[in-house]
Amino acid sequence: MRENRIISKYFQSYFGPDLDLRVQLYNLLAHVGIVAGVGVSLLALVIKESFAIVGLDFSVAVISLILLHYAHRKNRYHLCSWIFVIVVFFVFFPLLFFFCGGYKSGASHIFIIAFVFTAVLLGKHARLAVLVSEFALYISCCLIVFYRPETVETLPTEFDYLFVTILNFSIASVLLLIVLLVYTRMFMNRRSKIEELNRELSAKNEALARYDTMKSDFLATVAHEIKTPLAVIAASGNDTIDQLNEPSFEKEEIIENQEVIERQVRMIDGILLDLMDIVAIENGRFSLSRQPIHLSELLQNICDTQFKQLDKNKNSLAYDMQPGMQRILADPQRLEQVMINILSNACRHTKSGNITVKLVQDEDNQVVSVIDNGEGMDAETARVVLKQYVSTKKDYWRHGIGLFVCRRIIAAHGGDIWITSEKGRGTIITFSLREADEYA
Repeated sequence: MRENRIISKYFQSYFGPDLDLRVQLYNLLAHVGIVAGVGVSLLALVIKESFAIVGLDFSVAVISLILLHYAHRKNRYHLCSWIFVIVVFFVFFPLLFFFCGGYKSGASHIFIIAFVFTAVLLGKHARLAVLVSEFALYISCCLIVFYRPETVETLPTEFDYLFVTILNFSIASVLLLIVLLVYTRMFMNRRSKIEELNRELSAKNEALARYDTMKSDFLATVAHEIKTPLAVIAASGNDTIDQLNEPSFEKEEIIENQEVIERQVRMIDGILLDLMDIVAIENGRFSLSRQPIHLSELLQNICDTQFKQLDKNKNSLAYDMQPGMQRILADPQRLEQVMINILSNACRHTKSGNITVKLVQDEDNQVVSVIDNGEGMDAETARVVLKQYVSTKKDYWRHGIGLFVCRRIIAAHGGDIWITSEKGRGTIITFSLREADEYA
């Protein structure tokens, strides 16, 4: 098992799929140079070849090992590629050609290895010049052997020629096959990565399109939210001006107009507060100021103070609060913001109905519900209302901003919020807050 891990780690270091293709092929060439150099030199000793051939083959192995180690440690693959091409392909290969029987022994097959690896290892600017130089050198070697046969080290028997020919052909063929397989693997990996990048790009484009749509919906929601109270303010202001231009005016009507304007200004202020909270949430600057509070007292104070101002549809408010509950750690101002948003929606979409604020204990949680018997929501709207900015053409809900902020406030407290609603039968918005151990 340990040996397998060592082999796997070694393979990843020199032939891992994340490595550049040239690096992998350089490492392949160096390893083949080491193995082939050692193997052929030992074989030459066995068949009693000349010491010159043994020395050349072993020198190739030593140079390959040195260059492999240096390139891997210093990450100087480009420099080592040049050294390998110059020393091995331009010096040792021609010498091996002459000492191994020339083209009669198939020694010219090793020149093909030089062409292939030169084309792969070197950059495009130097590649052509080096390939032309190699071609000229190797053709010259063949011509020298043809016209000056005495320059070639002859092999003792025809069997030696056959053996060396098969050996050179096998080494060249195996190396070319490995290069082809590495190229194919790299091509498949890159194609897979390109396809993955295309999928990610497509998903991001779809997400951007959704965000653009959400932004447009959000802007439409904000415009609608602000437009309505501004229209009411303008109407009340014009009515006040008309009253003041009359010879005698009704003071009560002017006071009523000013109260309407005050309520609408507070509504706009709440919208702007929600917008600032959204910006703070998305920028990661949303914070809480927790303190121990009795939730039942906070809820009753909020409702007693805000309900008459929020409700203009002649609804009645009732409480259903479990007594004797412990204090919790929470931000009272943020919870007031949550309750105002929820009550505002309940009052807006309930006419001459009943709204109940309920508080119960559920294990370690205190659960608050605002229940109305108003117009309700359809199932799809209720499903997404807390998760994004939503508006409908038939029924406009101020859950595009307010309820989204409510969800984030409750989540920041470590609680949960959910909605149960049925079209035409009312809505229940519920949130839970966990009791702190020291107050439980």
